[in-house]
Amino acid sequence: MSYRKRNIACVESMWNGHIENKLNVLPTLELISKTMDSKFSHLTCNTREELQYNLNLLCKRNYGVLYFAFHGSPGRIHLHRDRVKLPELAGMMNHRFTNWMVHFGTCSTLRKPTAVRDFVEQTQVAMVTGFTRDVDWIESSSFELLLFKALHTFKSPRVVIRHLQQKYPDLVESTGFKFFPEIDMTETRAGKPYAYPALQRRGKKR
Repeated sequence: MSYRKRNIACVESMWNGHIENKLNVLPTLELISKTMDSKFSHLTCNTREELQYNLNLLCKRNYGVLYFAFHGSPGRIHLHRDRVKLPELAGMMNHRFTNWMVHFGTCSTLRKPTAVRDFVEQTQVAMVTGFTRDVDWIESSSFELLLFKALHTFKSPRVVIRHLQQKYPDLVESTGFKFFPEIDMTETRAGKPYAYPALQRRGKKR
């Protein structure tokens, strides 16, 4: 797998009918950007047409992480008044996001593992992460901060996953965090566990 920068391209729909004081994931993106010296884009999309248009724009940029921030259900993401199944989303993306990391910041979308595996195969993305449970906003946002920090800190997807599982097992369990394709976490070199180096990116201290 070739390595891409892991700047974040986010697409987000409305979470409710409020048009003032709207809930959104911008604070998460801004905090990662300011503490990890990364870039992000944030595009809103509430219809299939907007989703397709935004994906057409983002595939031409060298971000590396595609972040879907929507309501969700098993095998689906929810637009404001519509639902898109993973096969349809894969068709919208095609192979234009090859080797990107994709994170579903959605409730329970990854609860259909066969559909997620098919999505990975059809899009040729490097990895898909997300949740298999209906997640609390604060809890899932906290975990996503840790996930995006790990994606900026470690080059290997295996190390990202191992870091999250070992350091934050309670959040992994409570959110139902999963990743695809499934990774063998026992890789060794010369009969010993292989320690992957971290990228030289350090977060700012409080």
